[in-house]
Amino acid sequence: MKYSFKIGSVFGIPIELHITFIILLLVVLVFSRYYFILVIFLFVFVTLHELSHSLVAKHYNIEVQKIILYPIGGASQIESIADKPNLEWRLSIAGPLASFVIGLCLFALDLIIPIKAPFTTTRRLFYDLALLNVLLGAFNLIPAFPMDGGRVLRAYLAEKRGLSDATKYTSWIGRLLALIMIGVGVLVDWWLILIGVFIYVGATEERERPIRSITESKVSAKDIMSLEIATVTPENSLNEALEVMFRAKYHDALVEKDGNFMGIIAWNDILQILPEQRDSIKISQLPLRLITVFPNDSILEIYKKMTKENIDMMPVVEQDNPNQVIGVITDKSLSSAYEKAKSHQ
Repeated sequence: MKYSFKIGSVFGIPIELHITFIILLLVVLVFSRYYFILVIFLFVFVTLHELSHSLVAKHYNIEVQKIILYPIGGASQIESIADKPNLEWRLSIAGPLASFVIGLCLFALDLIIPIKAPFTTTRRLFYDLALLNVLLGAFNLIPAFPMDGGRVLRAYLAEKRGLSDATKYTSWIGRLLALIMIGVGVLVDWWLILIGVFIYVGATEERERPIRSITESKVSAKDIMSLEIATVTPENSLNEALEVMFRAKYHDALVEKDGNFMGIIAWNDILQILPEQRDSIKISQLPLRLITVFPNDSILEIYKKMTKENIDMMPVVEQDNPNQVIGVITDKSLSSAYEKAKSHQ
């Protein structure tokens, strides 16, 4: 489902309006004409916020594919910038800085020319618009997708953990924050519900973007799977299995018996066992998950399956011999896939 549509272009960059902006306009119009005016100004401010990202990108000769405008910020889809952390944080911070500068200028105008806000007797227009920009800049510094702060955090984590892990962690933070805001909004204020929905949608879309680029580049499971396979047997103790997992850098255990695939023991299931019991507990006593993929399967579908099952390792089997594991896909494999996708574009 597409959540945004094109409304024009600036500097040759397509501008798209996210559907949450339209929903916000309609909801606010029902409750307040003055806040409807503020949301119209918000559209202008968000556009300027996002154009600041684009101007910095042009300064570094980076192509901006398009801009999507959200009610509390936007998303500039900038080519390959996620793999250049030193540039991504510069481009990301430009938006909040622009909002703060606009806000300070409007605060100054309010002191010089105090203008009474329309449809109200107690508000000042420039003051409210200034506050709107400061809130826009501050909110976008929250370190979670799809806000700019999430991109700054991803730039930092990408240098430490790689792009795939960095995107996963910041997207997870964004979705967790969204659910908390929605829950609080049910009790406190419907605005928080709208903002929470926006954050959840944006974080989910951002999480899948690198994987979608892999899919579009026709990189399949067989192109990225590791041929080095570390397995455990049903007779192994849990501690013995953990040693194998740590050496192989697996987060889950791949179980085989006599060369035949038996299933996966998920990391979350292992954590349920107390450390002092792990010498006496056998692998056969833990629940097995019969999850596999085939060499030609879509990376996007594999990624979704791993996310749904909450696992970080996926065995690859031949279609005509599903008991024989021929490779393994891990988070590291997905990072390598993204690199291959870039080289194909």
